[in-house]
Amino acid sequence: MDSQLIESNYELKVSDIKLLDEHFGTEIYVIGTEAKKYIVKVLPLYFENMENEGLVSGYLYSRGHKVARLIKSREGSYVIKTPKFQFTVQEYVEGKTLPTNSAPKWLLEKSADFLGKTTLALKDWDPLPLRFDRSFFTADTALRKKQQYIGELERAKELGDKKIIPVWEEQIRHLERISRFQIDADRLTYANSHGDFHIGQIIVQDHDITVIDWSSVCRLPVCLDVMTSYVFASPNCREGAVDVEGLGGYIQAYVKHFPLTEYDIQAMPYVLYFWHCVCNYSPNELCSIAGKYRSMALLIQKMLNWLYVHVDDLSKDLQGRVNSR
Repeated sequence: MDSQLIESNYELKVSDIKLLDEHFGTEIYVIGTEAKKYIVKVLPLYFENMENEGLVSGYLYSRGHKVARLIKSREGSYVIKTPKFQFTVQEYVEGKTLPTNSAPKWLLEKSADFLGKTTLALKDWDPLPLRFDRSFFTADTALRKKQQYIGELERAKELGDKKIIPVWEEQIRHLERISRFQIDADRLTYANSHGDFHIGQIIVQDHDITVIDWSSVCRLPVCLDVMTSYVFASPNCREGAVDVEGLGGYIQAYVKHFPLTEYDIQAMPYVLYFWHCVCNYSPNELCSIAGKYRSMALLIQKMLNWLYVHVDDLSKDLQGRVNSR
């Protein structure tokens, strides 16, 4: 990242710049100025609606939510686009992120509380870009993905890649499983939400939290944000099994602020299973991913294998536990 490019677009004088992280085409830098530090996020051009991150984070901050705000450019924009990439500048938040499945009890409570308050605060915001509409949760979606993976499996067999062949086979088995689901998207509660709420997006300092990275903010089935944030944070889910007692308590903390229907609770495990099968790491990525994202990828695979057997029981147990409170 060129410091001159930052200075030409922002009222900032950069004293130093350091690469903090990079993943899947995105680069994260921390820059220093005379006054303070900032985060610069560089993304591919195919990421759309990036201006929403600045608008939503600013809106939430003005209403008392602890979020990382984006800085406006000289021209009043939250996003700078070049012919090759786009980038944003945001506040630097002091603190640390915790590893996957390491949240203490107090953090789980604050996480559910924050997410519920956020969904409520965005209730009257104009509808954000929609993700996972009625056409997504269908057998056609799963079977198209399955056919794609069958082709990749055949290529792996031709190449004799014995390491990746069982990974493709496992993913195909999951796609066959979810193709039999009957998820009625019209009965799911769709609302504006973070869109990628997990423990890696939470900065912790002195038993307080700030939520970062609002680039995925969207309108989606909110039960997905709720369950995703729990399974990536709770130590009880470390081996992929989802503990119904902990998840039930997390849901109860969330619905103190924003309601979920009985159908949201019933469908939640199926929605999460379907989404992870279709949208997350491909077998090629699973075999090569490293760093902090590897723990997330491995957790997803463990969880998919557990859900393959237990998704129906989890749905029934979750309904009984939540409804009995």
